[in-house]
Amino acid sequence: MHISGSRYNSSDKVAVLSAGQGSARQDKRDYLYYVQTFADTLLATGLDTYGPASTPMWAAVIDARDRTVPIRGVPPTAGVRSSDRAVGGANYYHDVVTLRVFDELTKITGSNKYQKASKAYSQAFIERAQHPATGLLGWGEHLYYNFFTDTVSVSESRMIEQMPGFLMPHELIEWTPPWPRLWEADPVRTRQAIEGLQYHFTGPDPQTNLFNRHAVWNKSTYQKVIMPWIKHAALYAYSYAFLYQQTGDATWKEKSWQIGTLYWNLRDRRTNLVLGCLYHASEPEAGKTASLSNTALYAYWLYKAGELCASDEMKRQAVTLLLAYDKYGWNEAQRNYYSEVNLDGSPVKGAPWSTPWKEGYGTSSLLTLSRVAAYIAAKGGANELTSIVKKSLAIANGQSLPDIYNDQNLGEAIHANLEGYELTKDKQYLEQAQRYADMAVAFLWKDGLFVRQKGDNYYEAKLGTGDLLSGFLRLHVALNSKPRENSTDWSF
Repeated sequence: MHISGSRYNSSDKVAVLSAGQGSARQDKRDYLYYVQTFADTLLATGLDTYGPASTPMWAAVIDARDRTVPIRGVPPTAGVRSSDRAVGGANYYHDVVTLRVFDELTKITGSNKYQKASKAYSQAFIERAQHPATGLLGWGEHLYYNFFTDTVSVSESRMIEQMPGFLMPHELIEWTPPWPRLWEADPVRTRQAIEGLQYHFTGPDPQTNLFNRHAVWNKSTYQKVIMPWIKHAALYAYSYAFLYQQTGDATWKEKSWQIGTLYWNLRDRRTNLVLGCLYHASEPEAGKTASLSNTALYAYWLYKAGELCASDEMKRQAVTLLLAYDKYGWNEAQRNYYSEVNLDGSPVKGAPWSTPWKEGYGTSSLLTLSRVAAYIAAKGGANELTSIVKKSLAIANGQSLPDIYNDQNLGEAIHANLEGYELTKDKQYLEQAQRYADMAVAFLWKDGLFVRQKGDNYYEAKLGTGDLLSGFLRLHVALNSKPRENSTDWSF
């Protein structure tokens, strides 16, 4: 296997190489330096000292030029909806990986201030951002905690949010919900938050499992509109599985099975390919094919739910779905995956190839596939999944980055290559992870923070800074520890 060293666009490559592989090499700073400096900067300048009440929550957006937390007016980056951001406050869900980084920093450095800060943030968030009627948390795709008004808000539409009867949308996103961390902070409130997921459904019947990816954060009401996207089914399955693990109540195990296997039961039995959305009221054709990203994310949380429920059947289903997409979605002539295929296994007309570099925020299809396959393979799910990792990384490492790239692009690439290294012991993957990290130092590091994308002036958690930080810390451990000491779960 050959991994080319030319991943950058030409100007970036010249700059990195002329700097001796980037600032990390030039000044001989370890990758740990950047993680710890970022953490110190965030704690010094990014806490909630605004509005009527001060809290230990972390700002989602910081201006790196003066290290202030802007109240509004920060332009969104390409691919990010202005209505789904946390300018002037905190979105705990955007910080789930960064919170883990802080815990690991305490283990590595011996300083308890980092873990203390993560615990204080968690405690304040669950106390202040939970709706008393629904139990749902003010986080995720649309909601955040506003530092300046000390309320849960929707983006920058602050005037409209205060109108009586305004319904605020709750939706989970593409990181594993941090239920264990919140349970440690407050098990009663955490149980209420998971129980509150019932309001995503059309009714209380656990056998029906028709739901909407949106619920109403501030009103205890079931949904009248059906919009059951596949990844959300698996996120709920994981959440219910967690509650089963904590309580031993078999009711939650059954709920996890019912919602988790909803799409498994909807697969095409001829191919084992599965569609992305059973029904979409306003877009009836949406989600009717098998997509690489939907299949990967569904398999990921279905497998994780199976781990919590001790269900080998759920784990087997996850593996089967990944192997099915690998079989029908792979084009040997092009050495790439289709981004989507029809359920009978035929390519979707006009469908693009998979890409490792998603513009905006959110996981890329190709690196998601690689990371999910690597996670399950490492857990003993299936050795044949290693070939998916190798093929995915060959594509990713052979494609130049776009002119503008963000934290999550490089963070996911670092993780995916380190997972390839752990699975295969091929040091070329380790070297490639270092190249991506050095790019981040050269082009994203600014005055103690990682800015959200190349050429920018703002740190914004939504753009996957936690993935980048954890990639740096994972790389530090890989370069400085014996293999048996690398026991941290770095999954997303």
